[in-house]
Amino acid sequence: MKDKLGNELTPKEFMQRWKGGIQAVTPSQINNLNIIGNVMIIVGILIGIYATYITHTWWLVVILVGSLFLSAMSFLGYIQRYYIFKELNKQMKEMEVEK
Repeated sequence: MKDKLGNELTPKEFMQRWKGGIQAVTPSQINNLNIIGNVMIIVGILIGIYATYITHTWWLVVILVGSLFLSAMSFLGYIQRYYIFKELNKQMKEMEVEK
């Protein structure tokens, strides 16, 4: 394995760097990834609903509509969390400017 500069990495060095990178991920970044993933899930569910509706598989439409509801509620929670993080970051920047 090689790093960005092309230097060889041992598996132990790679794992140490990977662990450091994973630990440096902020809650805001995790939330943004969850929003993107949830959007992809909702799009997939909508495509599934359309496809099963066309093929007249009504029982699968019922299941997908239920999962759409749950995914939409999850998405709304992530959006609320996004705005909370946005407000917190704004307040933290204002506090840094005041110092």
